[in-house]
Amino acid sequence: MKRFWFLLTCLVGSLLLASSSARAEKPRAQLTAPEIVARVLESDPWGLNGGEITATAVLRDKRGSERELSFVAASRQHDPPLSKSLVRFSSPPDLAGAGFLQIQRRDGDDDRYLYLPALKRSRRISGNSRSNAFMGTDFSFADLDRRDLRDGESRLLDIEKIGSSDCYVVEVVPHRSDTQYSRLELWVRADNFLPLKTKMYDKAKMLLKTFEAKEVRRVSGTWFVSKSLMTNHRHQHTTLLTLRRIVTNTDIPDEEFSVRALEKP
Repeated sequence: MKRFWFLLTCLVGSLLLASSSARAEKPRAQLTAPEIVARVLESDPWGLNGGEITATAVLRDKRGSERELSFVAASRQHDPPLSKSLVRFSSPPDLAGAGFLQIQRRDGDDDRYLYLPALKRSRRISGNSRSNAFMGTDFSFADLDRRDLRDGESRLLDIEKIGSSDCYVVEVVPHRSDTQYSRLELWVRADNFLPLKTKMYDKAKMLLKTFEAKEVRRVSGTWFVSKSLMTNHRHQHTTLLTLRRIVTNTDIPDEEFSVRALEKP
């Protein structure tokens, strides 16, 4: 009888352990795909929803040639999760002083202005130019405004691990006529909703670009993708983006996000 109870106890323990392990492998998908995407939009992976960053972007072509850009960016939310941001470049010399202003809008197109010192004025970037590369990087204007996520249709595909992190795998199909993508696949970290990987498919449904988070960092309670790699498979070109300094909760005056401020020397 003692042997029977011993074996029964071992069996129950094994079943409980197996059940616990199964639960540890995948989180329960308690959120819907639109809710997950909303959490991604609320997160601030590149420090463009409120604060200041100093960053570099290293561009590498298929021959191995490199070009490094240095810039600072300031931002603030004005209609959460929508934000205003201003990016100012300090190098290389041909881009020093150049700037980009973006004001996200809930209705209609976002405001985008690019300032080049050689022209001594800014020009508006229309929605039809959203697929263009931003300052020669592998990030497009569309990647910066995230309208494809904001306006797209989403569904939950799976729950997978990237490294030790559980991730929701979400598909987003953009609805905008000015999008360059037929669909996006996001691997969203379940505990902080940072996008750790994104696959972007062109209108021919071929893989166009892949975004990968290489390093994440927590600053003042907020998680950031502090180092990331964007790969353009069509052009065999990459952009390594590194956030070197991050300051959160900065109350930057609203007037700093205007065309007048963008054009200041």
